[in-house]
Amino acid sequence: MLSHSVMYLKGKSHSFKNAQMAECPELKAIEKEVEVVLKFPEAEALSPPILQINEVSFGYSPDRMIFSNVNLGATLESRICIVGDNGAGKTTLLKIIMGILTPTKGIRHIHRNLKFGYFSQHHVDQLDMNANSVELLQSSYPGKPVEEYRRQLGSFGITGDMALQMVASLSGGQKSRVAFARMCMGNPNFLVLDEPTNHLDIETIEALGKAINKYTGGVILVSHDERLIRMVCKELWVCGNGSVKSIEGGFDEYRRLVERELEAQTK
Repeated sequence: MLSHSVMYLKGKSHSFKNAQMAECPELKAIEKEVEVVLKFPEAEALSPPILQINEVSFGYSPDRMIFSNVNLGATLESRICIVGDNGAGKTTLLKIIMGILTPTKGIRHIHRNLKFGYFSQHHVDQLDMNANSVELLQSSYPGKPVEEYRRQLGSFGITGDMALQMVASLSGGQKSRVAFARMCMGNPNFLVLDEPTNHLDIETIEALGKAINKYTGGVILVSHDERLIRMVCKELWVCGNGSVKSIEGGFDEYRRLVERELEAQTK
């Protein structure tokens, strides 16, 4: 008897909702996004050497050196994560690698056909909120057919009507995906990602990890997200104490190193 009453109430509730929708046709059920899939473009193959910094030092003034005598290299197979305390020089190192900052001392060598794709949190914050995603790509890379912009956005899960919504109406994670789409419109063969997981939910972080693993170019990233580091990292560059050291062995090796340092300090 009880089950019949519940069935009846459910039916009444369902009819009431349908009546509401009929009376207010502008009300639409919020569609849940299907599984998030991100797809970076195919990268142009290059023969080594790809990227090298030799005996590099950098300081904003002679008495404010960030790091000294750094020697590091990367290839198109690289999956490097830069870790270290805030202020240790992680973003500074990224900017030297990309040529945005010039070393105080030492040399930066890069392959003449190396094209960087740079993603940072301020790129998301600086998106034009009054444009839609197609218009954003159009303004950065003019002259292409609309279908090409939509296809590019579709590679990052911005599909259908979402691509024509004002950027202001998108979620934080969707804005990040628009910034990824714009970054990749120039077909980079080396991605430099500075804290790419800010605003991303767990599903999108997972999708980002899978996309990085499938990408045929090189990747250097700064991240505090252990999930992403474990998914993609093959090498760690540790910034601290005025230097940058390379560690092979991934996140667990880094954790062991930190624990050993803490033990040494307590002794």
